[in-house]
Amino acid sequence: MLYGESPLITVGVVVRNREWIIGKMLNALLSQTYPHDKIYVLIVDGNSSDKTVEITEKILEKGDFKGYKIIVKECSIPEGRNLCIDNMQGDALLSWDSDVIMDSDAVSLMVKAMIENKADIVDVKCVEIFVNSIEDAEVKIKQAKSMQNQSGAAIHVVSVTGMGHTLVAKAVFNNLRFDPDLTVCEDLDFSYRAGKKGYKMIALGHVLTFDVNMWKKGYSDTHIDMPLKYAVRGIRKKAEIQVLTYNTKITAKVTISFFLKNKRYLFYLGYAPAVFLTICGLFLYMPLTLAFPSYLLAFAIWQIRKRGFTRGLQSTLRSILIGVPYASWLVFYSIKNAWSDAK
Repeated sequence: MLYGESPLITVGVVVRNREWIIGKMLNALLSQTYPHDKIYVLIVDGNSSDKTVEITEKILEKGDFKGYKIIVKECSIPEGRNLCIDNMQGDALLSWDSDVIMDSDAVSLMVKAMIENKADIVDVKCVEIFVNSIEDAEVKIKQAKSMQNQSGAAIHVVSVTGMGHTLVAKAVFNNLRFDPDLTVCEDLDFSYRAGKKGYKMIALGHVLTFDVNMWKKGYSDTHIDMPLKYAVRGIRKKAEIQVLTYNTKITAKVTISFFLKNKRYLFYLGYAPAVFLTICGLFLYMPLTLAFPSYLLAFAIWQIRKRGFTRGLQSTLRSILIGVPYASWLVFYSIKNAWSDAK
């Protein structure tokens, strides 16, 4: 937890190929009312192939923060987050995702809440918005604000949280690091383990942030862009932590709700019966041999229309290499935990 009115904090940003949004994100940081001489900025770039680093350097060198550092190194997201921990300054690390826009008073309110509530981790409410171009973001953010109910200034204790807009006291890092195997869900796993160790986590319902996504380049593209060696790492562990953090008690109803909410996993599971029907067709009824090719082709066409030819094929390939085993592990851990909870 923090002490003092305006302690020194580090804002850590893990980024890769985000030239379309990084400037807007950094301008939101520059607009913060929290004293800039109490903010140290740390950028970990996963070896971007676009102008992300160039834009970042240009903006930060004109800023008035206590200081900044840009680390360019090929890394996964959890490895990047650990680099932020290793290079942070001050009493807390604010993990700020590169496609997240915060209101100008967000940092001040988060620090204040951490001090007043003696909390170790503070998260805020995040609203996803989708735009056709970055120029549309400001209009969409205003529309989203008008639709949100921010009355009551709700502050509540939580058992798990993300890390895209999250303030973490330095003391937490004395016992925890991000698991490098979890190239997704690393934030859920970190907060889950923090809760098990007794660290206090709170969420602020009256502080809004906005996760900006492009319709033609949605959030899932982060995983398409991710090198395959990172994407296949820790599939079983990722599935387990996603199940564990979805609900405090796993039941059949909760499991059904999860898969209906995440329908892509149901599609991945559909590959198995499609392959079975194709095999049956070789011996019983020839038209059935088209089951798997047709299933795969339908997905490929949808992905190509959504993401373009190359990225669409990448998504289709990963739906088999990563999606199928991941969805299968989700089923396994859902059944395992439902069975354990039922005892």
